[in-house]
Amino acid sequence: MSEIKALLSDSDGTLVDTVNLIRHGQFEAAHEYLTRHGIPDESLPDYPTYEDALHKVLGGRTRDTIESTVRLLYESQPHHLNGIDFDELYALLDPVQDKLAPDYIKPYPGLAETLTHLGRSGIMLAIISSGDQRMIVRNIGIALPELGLTTLYLDTTKSNQAKMDIFERTVKETFKLPGFTVVTSDDTTKHKPDPEAPNLAMQRLGVGPHESAGLGDHSIDMRTFINAGIDRRIGVTHGFDDRVTLEAAGATNIIDSFGELPAILLA
Repeated sequence: MSEIKALLSDSDGTLVDTVNLIRHGQFEAAHEYLTRHGIPDESLPDYPTYEDALHKVLGGRTRDTIESTVRLLYESQPHHLNGIDFDELYALLDPVQDKLAPDYIKPYPGLAETLTHLGRSGIMLAIISSGDQRMIVRNIGIALPELGLTTLYLDTTKSNQAKMDIFERTVKETFKLPGFTVVTSDDTTKHKPDPEAPNLAMQRLGVGPHESAGLGDHSIDMRTFINAGIDRRIGVTHGFDDRVTLEAAGATNIIDSFGELPAILLA
């Protein structure tokens, strides 16, 4: 049995490949809103420009990320920001991403095997995300069809909390995890790199920071784990940031694929 009792993992870019869904979804939602807002075609961002701005501000809540991206895009043309309702813009995101999700969401290779290994090793799992409950249920439900939850996010007869309850129970049972919880933006008031989310996850699982390992693909994940006092911080390079960036942000271990994770958790 490993001294590591729980793995705390980011979701997007770490467990599931949603990089293109995030980028294209936010771009299409913003493009649709800004067009309605009356911004002329010549002032609308193309995809590479939007993607570059998005990458610079990524890490907080999704709604805040969209606002920060658009504000950065029009930093030199602030008059275009007059009258923008960022809540209305954000409301366009779900239907846009729902349309794109089945084509854009993929599991990173070895995800199911990794979850199976955690269960066999007696290691608990917490997913911590800046996204909301609906996004987690949709993204991982699509990425892991063996859960039988690929369309749960579309069920209008259930609340998001009810869907999350089904999701948590199914993941735990499917992979025989000794403990499993999900902490999303619906559960917290502060966002990364504040340690509120990992602290809540550890509280739910009944573990401390020295019994936990953190897994993430972004420098902000590493800073969040540091702020939570987690000693073993694992950066994975198949998401947003590269090895050098993750190491500079405080990663104690770097992996390029899930196949390298068990050896680190059991070390």
